[in-house]
Amino acid sequence: MATKPFKYQDTFPLSEDKTEYYLLTKEHVSTTEFEGKEMLKIAPEALTLLTEKAFRDVNFLLRPDHQA
Repeated sequence: MATKPFKYQDTFPLSEDKTEYYLLTKEHVSTTEFEGKEMLKIAPEALTLLTEKAFRDVNFLLRPDHQA
């Protein structure tokens, strides 16, 4: 059986990002130095807050009753 020649194709061509984002908080996030490089430092409270907001958004915004 003959194998088709490989032809490169972008998997998901990118377009303009029209996603609407919102700021949860400016707290619990900072930067720090690690091995001479600046790193983002996330406090556990930030992950807790993010999780709570994500569950709320999924339960409220993605329910069919709210999409009408």
